[in-house]
Amino acid sequence: MTGKPSRTPDFPALLAKADLAGPYRLRPDQAPTALAAARQLGLSVAEIGLDGDFLAELGRQLQFPEHYGANFDALYDCLTDLAASPGQGCLLLFTGAPAAGVDEDDEGSPVDTLIAVLQAAGDEWREQGRPLWALFAVPGLALDSLPA
Repeated sequence: MTGKPSRTPDFPALLAKADLAGPYRLRPDQAPTALAAARQLGLSVAEIGLDGDFLAELGRQLQFPEHYGANFDALYDCLTDLAASPGQGCLLLFTGAPAAGVDEDDEGSPVDTLIAVLQAAGDEWREQGRPLWALFAVPGLALDSLPA
């Protein structure tokens, strides 16, 4: 018995749906199509590698204010300042292998904390009818695949 091949989502239609937005696993081969669809929809787009200082890189690419502290609390604060967020929404594409290590509070990996922050910020965006997509083209993460 062979497994059913996964369907490729209709990215323009999917990415326009703020109510479905959030953190998801993405096949690496789908990344170019997802990025092109996001740009076509007028979403802000950032591509971040998890193998470096991803918090600083997020701040740089999303043009956070100078006072951004490149920590998870500051990330949440800047992401949820919706008045300062341009565009119709945002797509964040994460790639690479996560750097090893755990948070200072020893409750999990930095990537687990990142996903939790993005989920919470995405809830705020959804209330405003704007999508915040966080797509992880990263092996080994316990995330749902994109809805097809």
